[in-house]
Amino acid sequence: MRKNIAVLVVVILLTGAVSAQAQVSITYSSAGRDYYSMVIPDEWQVNVGSEIDLNQNPEGKKSPARLISAMPNSGEPLWFGMWVPADVQKIEGAEDYVASLGLDLLSNAVVTESRQATLNSMEVRYVSGNGDRDGEEMDFKAGFFQLSPTHVAIAIYIGPPETTILHGDDLTAMINSLQSLVK
Repeated sequence: MRKNIAVLVVVILLTGAVSAQAQVSITYSSAGRDYYSMVIPDEWQVNVGSEIDLNQNPEGKKSPARLISAMPNSGEPLWFGMWVPADVQKIEGAEDYVASLGLDLLSNAVVTESRQATLNSMEVRYVSGNGDRDGEEMDFKAGFFQLSPTHVAIAIYIGPPETTILHGDDLTAMINSLQSLVK
């Protein structure tokens, strides 16, 4: 009996260890300040864009925001990016900011849904739709998160519909894990 209980305890501990290794928490920091934390699955590749040193930035030009991007290790075409732009203080201006970047991510983009919500005590605006990239249909979803009265985080993912469905649970869990660290 004692041996069975010991085996059960070991199995429970191993199961807990495997679950704990299934994801990793990251913190988005820029210019020495923490803005948010979120959880990303272990099986995703995470890249952090570089920040330009303000002393090396051309005069009159603002440095770009640090970008965290993630993609599944499995090789499916899906890109998830998130950042905190210095010039955006309210979620109401975030869509215009993204449009002003002139990003060539999608052509013929059509917004199919736009809604306001609350997530972890933050106001959020979600925008989703579809478009195409190099002749291939793509889904997109953007989230604009009011981290504090003067800080907004932007998250965007883009991928083919079948990849979006395949990784939908991971994407939803990543967004739902977002926690503001701005005081």
